Amino acid sequence: MAYKQLSIDTIIDYLKTIDEMKNIFSSFDDLIITEIGDGNLNFVYSITNKNNDKETVILKQSVPFLRCVGESYPLEKDRMKIEIKTLKEQYRLCPNLVPKIYYDSDDMCLVIMQNLNNHKVLRGEIIEGKKFPKAAEHLTDFLSNTLFFTSDYYLDTKSKKVLVIEYMNAELCSLTEDFIFTHPFEDNDTNVFYDELNIDEVKKFQRDSKLKTAAAEMKYAFMTKTEALLHGDFHLGSFMGNEEETYIIDPEFAFYGPIGFDIGKAIANFFMAYISHEYHQKRLGTNSIEYRKWLFDTAKYMLTGTLSKFESLWKKHLEETNPLYWQYPEGKKHSEDYIKTVLNRIFKDSVGFAGCVLIRRTLGLAKNKDISGIQDLKERARLDWICLNIGREFLINRESIDTIDKVAEIVNRYSNIDKL
Repeated sequence: MAYKQLSIDTIIDYLKTIDEMKNIFSSFDDLIITEIGDGNLNFVYSITNKNNDKETVILKQSVPFLRCVGESYPLEKDRMKIEIKTLKEQYRLCPNLVPKIYYDSDDMCLVIMQNLNNHKVLRGEIIEGKKFPKAAEHLTDFLSNTLFFTSDYYLDTKSKKVLVIEYMNAELCSLTEDFIFTHPFEDNDTNVFYDELNIDEVKKFQRDSKLKTAAAEMKYAFMTKTEALLHGDFHLGSFMGNEEETYIIDPEFAFYGPIGFDIGKAIANFFMAYISHEYHQKRLGTNSIEYRKWLFDTAKYMLTGTLSKFESLWKKHLEETNPLYWQYPEGKKHSEDYIKTVLNRIFKDSVGFAGCVLIRRTLGLAKNKDISGIQDLKERARLDWICLNIGREFLINRESIDTIDKVAEIVNRYSNIDKL
């Protein structure tokens, strides 16, 4: 059918036309529909039979504009095709970490999938001091599997190059290039921050030669390195979970890019959560060093755990395929040397991308509620500057930051919370 934007009033009639929905809902008469989307791009609806809460789905539809801005910022609605394709591929690689798809339509630019109604978005729960003990292992499982099995280190070159074209997500990549790598480093109208941050100091920060050069280099890496299929928006708002399970959602920004980008986004988001809890622990009336240590250690593990698992997958693959390239007496050692060289480069890329994200989430349009939700603007400005200074260090010194201890030292130097 021809595309039309759905609403709460028209969804039920649409669902009645889909055979797959007749296998999920015993009746369409008592459906409760709630618009739950709080992202920047799409409309998301929770649909549940009020007489049987097990009969429930999520419907997500893209619209031909940037939702957080409105129709004045047009976007290609067909971007949903790549998100659907990515969800299916991620489900194939990590079936326990990605919601199941029940139905999708290219014409309507929508997907209907598993409702994670027994799970919560991690960002909001972490702000309130909730711990997710298995999230770190789950997230690094997802990263290592999706990044390795879609990379040149696993795929043959022809298959990989075909996939690069199939996942060409030019319009949303352009958004990332603007809102992560460009606008936060210039005096742009889309940037949002309060006077308490001191506009003169912000301009001085943005015009730092070393910082601008480093950010431009990371932008170039983002634009040119087609290393693996990325989620593209891998942050705490894209994770849902409980104490036992974790799901990764919303890969609308997926494309083939640098492996370190998804890792860097995860690092930055968990470090921002850690920094924010200097305030939130006081607000909650607690002083849990153990909780902040969990956030700190999880941020580090996004890097070390992912690369360790990536390395294991790679070595296993080489053992199974036994490539001629390394078949000589010293070949195994030389192969391991090469793997270490690649992982070291990914490590540094991840640190650099984390730096960009820390700065973007502070000065740019899209914020992290961990800090942006703080009402005390002086306190918020103090935490913002912690993020900015850490982000700058990560960016300009990324080539010399080659161990997780160096990453931790930089965060500790500026955070003034607990030396962890």
